[in-house]
Amino acid sequence: MMHRGFSRRKFSIVAAGLLLAGLLSASWALAAERLQWPTVQEQLEKSRVQAGSALEHLILQNQDFSMLNPQEANDHLRIPLWLRVLYRKNHPNDRFSPADPTGGYPLVLHEVWEWMTTHQDLRPGRLTPSGPPEKVTESGEARISGAQTSPRSESDIRVNYQNPQKIIGASNNISSTGRQAMFFSSNGGASWGQTLLPLVTGDSFQSDPTVDWTSDGTAWSTTIGINSAGTVLNMRSYKSTDGGATWTFDATFSGSLTNNDKQMIWVDHSATSPFKDTIYAIWHAGAPAEVARRTGPAGSWQTPVRVSGSETTGTAIGDDIKTNSAGDVFGFFPDSGSRRLNVVKSTNGGVSFGTPVRIATSFASFQYAIPADASRQVLVYISGGAYRTSTKNNVYASWTDLSGDTGCTSGGGPGTSASSTCKSRVFFARSTDGGATWSAPVKINNQSGLNDQFNQWMAVDETNGKIAIMYYDTVGDSTRKSTNVYYQSSTDDGVTWSTPFKVTTASTNETTTGADSGNQYGDYNSLSGFNGTFFPSWTDRRNGASEEIWSAAIADGSVATPDFSLSASPSALSVVRGNAGTSTISTTALNGFNNSISLSASGQPSGVTVGFSPNPIAAPGTGSSTMTITVGSTTTAGTYTITVTGTGGTTTHTATVTLTVTTGSSSQLLGNPGFENGSASPAPWVPTSGVIDNSTGEAAHSGSWKAWLDGYGTTHTDSVYQDVAIPSTVTSATLTFWLHIDTAETTTTTAFDTLKVQIRNTSNTVLSTLATYSNLNHATGFSQKSFDVTSFKGQTIRVYFLGVEDSSLQTSFVIDDTALNVQ
Repeated sequence: MMHRGFSRRKFSIVAAGLLLAGLLSASWALAAERLQWPTVQEQLEKSRVQAGSALEHLILQNQDFSMLNPQEANDHLRIPLWLRVLYRKNHPNDRFSPADPTGGYPLVLHEVWEWMTTHQDLRPGRLTPSGPPEKVTESGEARISGAQTSPRSESDIRVNYQNPQKIIGASNNISSTGRQAMFFSSNGGASWGQTLLPLVTGDSFQSDPTVDWTSDGTAWSTTIGINSAGTVLNMRSYKSTDGGATWTFDATFSGSLTNNDKQMIWVDHSATSPFKDTIYAIWHAGAPAEVARRTGPAGSWQTPVRVSGSETTGTAIGDDIKTNSAGDVFGFFPDSGSRRLNVVKSTNGGVSFGTPVRIATSFASFQYAIPADASRQVLVYISGGAYRTSTKNNVYASWTDLSGDTGCTSGGGPGTSASSTCKSRVFFARSTDGGATWSAPVKINNQSGLNDQFNQWMAVDETNGKIAIMYYDTVGDSTRKSTNVYYQSSTDDGVTWSTPFKVTTASTNETTTGADSGNQYGDYNSLSGFNGTFFPSWTDRRNGASEEIWSAAIADGSVATPDFSLSASPSALSVVRGNAGTSTISTTALNGFNNSISLSASGQPSGVTVGFSPNPIAAPGTGSSTMTITVGSTTTAGTYTITVTGTGGTTTHTATVTLTVTTGSSSQLLGNPGFENGSASPAPWVPTSGVIDNSTGEAAHSGSWKAWLDGYGTTHTDSVYQDVAIPSTVTSATLTFWLHIDTAETTTTTAFDTLKVQIRNTSNTVLSTLATYSNLNHATGFSQKSFDVTSFKGQTIRVYFLGVEDSSLQTSFVIDDTALNVQ
């Protein structure tokens, strides 16, 4: 849309002609000199700038308004002119077009200006101690930010799908310390704790929070790291391994781009997706939309990919990104120039994206004013979702827009007029063919009165496909200024919607004295839902003082029964009498299942023992255990079925492993199998320094010597290997060893230190990684591991043990009594 007061088609035509003549830049400079720009004194007084402050100095240095387009003297962007000059100086290659309603400026400059006015020394705010977690006794609403004396707005919230008792949230915290505010609950929202993100060197404050979880229990958050001048805008990611209580910096995922704004993140949560746990982020860098991906908790951020193209004539601001159960990625973004709402799709885990598809055309083009939000104004922000089953391939989009009624199809909205017939509404559209074609948009709650709906957000319950939307609504207030939060859902893929449910028990008015008038509600709220329970988060000022972040637990409809899956890999083993074999037992918690899972075995023949490590698998029930099957020397040869039973709470599942016991003479090929030659003569083993050890710190399985990898409690890598030739005439080859893992790590979810068991060739190329153990596999005593390496017969292989330890808290990997048995 054109900004109010700027409807100059004639000027645009003349400007186009001047462009052709190469004279537009010069003419703008001359026009700018003739315009009545505000004086320095007017700028300083209006913003209450302290004399002699760093902010005053910065303003005085950026008064060259000839750099600006003449129209900027009277537009309604609410970004100070001197700040625009400063930003243009630092981003000369961005597109600052008068035809783009954003002017080409990132919306986060509003937060930059708010931070500067409250930190006029242009230095990061001081940390204040956090209070204890606030106890909430009611089952509904909760003030998750705790009581605040400085404004909080623009929040995100996410339930941990693997353990729905754990929830994290975040919000802006501009005028206080400037550090992003983080909220966390470990009891389903009954109580909340609060903390802050640390600052990266070079950042003075942070803005635009987002959060999510990966299946290993790691919490993730992103923010914009902003320098004190507001000219460098970096996308930063952080992670927490203790449920959100403490956070560490992860990476800057925006690469070399420094003009970034309005990011959203999403984790692929689906157990059936080939890209499970990939983290995706979408944002706009200047005008275009960018997507970056992190290849899981143990991976890294990849180079951002530009996903918008020539269809985006303005700025792709107000984006979202989601995935479905097949791992398809959907990036949603509006275009402030053409008013197109777009979606792009990736079927290869975000490596590349297809051509943007038009979802709809909005009536507003960027922002519009309503009585409840006339200062900050409502952003046309799109929220997406996806749901795929064997019979469905649905993609959804929701957004806030002008109603489209007569007199409300374009422009700046009703403004401050409560009597205006122009209204704000929540729209919804869907695709049933994976995003290729889209239905006509519908208004999910089109009341007849003069009320406004805005700042919607949508979530899809991945357990049952239910769609839910939350939003502010001024219904019931004739002044159209007081808002309540409402919630609606659909159980038929968006065809019909439930009766609006009022979430809040008290209203908020962001137009009264004491409100954060420049920021008001911010640009977005959030909603997260899983297994029938949804948690919205929103900006709330019911106390009449500072803005806070609230949430509520909304139980909606039928709830899927908590459950878990159980599997064995491999599901068939062949073991020579007197040896052992292993299979990995894996479990996945489903539908909010939250119990430890105990493992047992039955059906094994006489002389066969079965053990599990660890046992039980810890709550919430997603993990793995190594099942070791030890076959006695007198066990009768034959094929047997061993049944593995997993029990968690009142739920039980089974898996089977087929065991084939063989006989026959065998020979052992490894030299010095128990390391008893000592550290002075380890051959044919080749160890790193200190690995061959006979100290009492870690006992050997037998004899005096063993291979002790890592255990230093600092960044360290150890290895030990031996080359051995397997004859081509053998019928079987089995590698066995005894392993003990001891650790000081306390986590039950993250593999900080690892031991890899590999087969390499003599050039040290890895041919196969047989297993990876970690601090998560620690257990009392030794357990025997066994692997079939028959596929390498006729080759000279390198049996290779590789231990890698991180920077703190030791993990020791102790190996003894190795063997490579062939027959």
